[in-house]
Amino acid sequence: MKVRMTARHFDLKEGLKEHVEGRSTQLERFFDNIIDLHWVMEMDKHRHSTELSAQVHGSVLTSRAETGDMRSSVDEATTKMEAQLKKYKERLKDRDQRGVANGKTSFTFGSPGEESAV
Repeated sequence: MKVRMTARHFDLKEGLKEHVEGRSTQLERFFDNIIDLHWVMEMDKHRHSTELSAQVHGSVLTSRAETGDMRSSVDEATTKMEAQLKKYKERLKDRDQRGVANGKTSFTFGSPGEESAV
């Protein structure tokens, strides 16, 4: 998983950078096929906003949060992304199960044309 960080209108300190990296690794618990995470953190006077974009196979999930503190903004955006990743993972499971239930997936045992006597 590739993690990119962009800080707008402030300097990204090492402590905040470590916090963001830690929260990024926590997202892998919910969905392990994340290709890219892009954090955009912006600071305007008393408004601290964070936007998190996660690229997964086939789509891009986005979450935003705005609070008075950058760390809590990062935490809130991560919580929202966790919910989206859970929902995306469930959709993938449902789609796979529907395919099996509809007979779209076939399983063959042995060689083709070989009859098995049970």
